[in-house]
Amino acid sequence: MNKYQKFIKKGVIESLDKVPFHTNAPIKRLSMLSKSLFPTSNTHIAVHFVNVSKDLPKYSKLHKHTHDEINLILSEDSSLTYEIQLEDESYDVTSPSTIFIPKGIRHSAQAISGKGIFVCMILK
Repeated sequence: MNKYQKFIKKGVIESLDKVPFHTNAPIKRLSMLSKSLFPTSNTHIAVHFVNVSKDLPKYSKLHKHTHDEINLILSEDSSLTYEIQLEDESYDVTSPSTIFIPKGIRHSAQAISGKGIFVCMILK
């Protein structure tokens, strides 16, 4: 019995500064799917609970991956806004939105206003 219990895990709170290309910011980050939680998984999923009550420090540096990335910007009242940089172009993106970042595209994400959830999925 319970042979599939290993596929169910609690999210792990991680500081943003533990993530490559990021510095610390007052954002609650839950790692939900990673090699440390599920060693056989090739996908990474993190959920960020964001509340921009004042200016946040710049916490995401321009970087790229060798795998595609998907970001979801979600909020109950369409108030969460991120500045998304893709190579040399910047966009103000308001919830609800999806950002698809093909592998090799330099990018960064910075919450600029509102309250909601930012989901990052890296498809390895």
